[in-house]
Amino acid sequence: MNDVQLYREYKEKLNKLEYALFIMGFDVETICPKKDRDYSYEVQEYFENQVMDITLSDEYFNLLSRLKDNKEGLTDIEYKSILKEHKDLQKERRIPKELQKEGIKIINDSRLAWMKAYDSLNYDDFEAKLEKLVDYNFKTLSYIEDKYKGFDCLLEDMEEDYTTKEYDALFNALEHEILPLMKQILKLPKKYNKDLLNEKFDIDKQKRLTKKICALMGYTNENGYIGETLHPFTNSANVNDVRTTTKYDESLLFSNLYSVMHEVGHALYELNNNKELSNTYLFGGTSMGIHESQSRFYENYLGRSKEFIEFLYPILVDEFKDQISKYSVDDIYYYVNDVSNQFYRTEADELTYPFHVLIRYKIEKMLFNKEITVYQISDKFNELFYDYFGMMPKNKKEGCFQDVHWSSGFGYFPTYVLGNANAAMMLEEMKKDFDPFLDMKSGNFTNVNEWLRVHVHQYGASLSNKEVLFKACGKEFSEVPYIKYLKDKFTKIYNL
Repeated sequence: MNDVQLYREYKEKLNKLEYALFIMGFDVETICPKKDRDYSYEVQEYFENQVMDITLSDEYFNLLSRLKDNKEGLTDIEYKSILKEHKDLQKERRIPKELQKEGIKIINDSRLAWMKAYDSLNYDDFEAKLEKLVDYNFKTLSYIEDKYKGFDCLLEDMEEDYTTKEYDALFNALEHEILPLMKQILKLPKKYNKDLLNEKFDIDKQKRLTKKICALMGYTNENGYIGETLHPFTNSANVNDVRTTTKYDESLLFSNLYSVMHEVGHALYELNNNKELSNTYLFGGTSMGIHESQSRFYENYLGRSKEFIEFLYPILVDEFKDQISKYSVDDIYYYVNDVSNQFYRTEADELTYPFHVLIRYKIEKMLFNKEITVYQISDKFNELFYDYFGMMPKNKKEGCFQDVHWSSGFGYFPTYVLGNANAAMMLEEMKKDFDPFLDMKSGNFTNVNEWLRVHVHQYGASLSNKEVLFKACGKEFSEVPYIKYLKDKFTKIYNL
């Protein structure tokens, strides 16, 4: 068997192992009985170790090294996949395999502890597991620090070439330009009928609405599935199977609506990869900052636009006549764009949202600069939350541990705000070709989907984050379009 044949045999085995992990991972977060979650994670750990035994072996790495230097017999996609995987493994192999296997267990234990704490409100066990996870991250940093050091390593691992330097500049600009506007608007009266807050929306009808929105966006049971979970997420296997989740609450109709649009934005990115990338190392998204640009684009830039709300209104009335018909289109529009002090990041409006993320970013920086310990996160979080929003969370579920992200790692949060800023750049460029808001008046996502497919989605992970952004926008990153978008939208809404 020659090297090309051996490589393809390895990839076939790895694809099957990873697909099994995809199925198990989706199951444990959605329909797995609570009493069986421990064992489910144990089984996942077994399969994760199987993957690691292959990818971190000298035999596999040496095979990639040989093929990197001799691409005869390989397709272009295979060769590009080998180059990227070889580069990534050079870094990953610096961390001892046994330490990485220990890390899998630590992460699984931490995630399970977070789920249990979410139900019980007792976070003692989770904090103990989180302390182990932080220690594990410090251990891995000692092996991979090179061009970047400390927390910058974790940030750059999540988003290539983005470190505290770039994120500090972004957040400083937002604090200077947007924070005063946010504080000004928070003092103003509500622009919608507050009776809307007390309405209840039947869950079965919400599920029907979810299907309608997904169909409009081009996401169907042909290539996807919507489950229910504590914290919505999207997971993918290939261009034929990308699954999303949402969370239903009879008091939170619009929370579900925008959760669905957010997660379907992620899903469309991967479903619209070049089909040749499917089941290769280049499948998926190039980075979290680009991935979040897609989810936030659909959720906020389109989904919360006046044009889309005008289109959506009769659909809402059709499904929830008794509740919605007593309110105007403006009530709905102002409600979904209401700038308000509230505790949950995932429910935050566009103007306050970056500061929810900034608090978490500051906590992570302090944690990995050894300025605070895990057991001081809650107090520091509450202190920062009060500084920005003038409120104090009543417990850790409402405060520092409301998000699932810290149960698996660090450095993710700032990519949400980076994604918002990337999306503003893409919107600016898209509007040169056509008016997406004109399309939203009829709920037509065809042009938007095609523009994003051509300029972003098709590349998968075959280009870097900065290369994708430059291809889509013709320029390097700037926060200016994002700041302009926020100012223009909210000064108009609040007549400032």
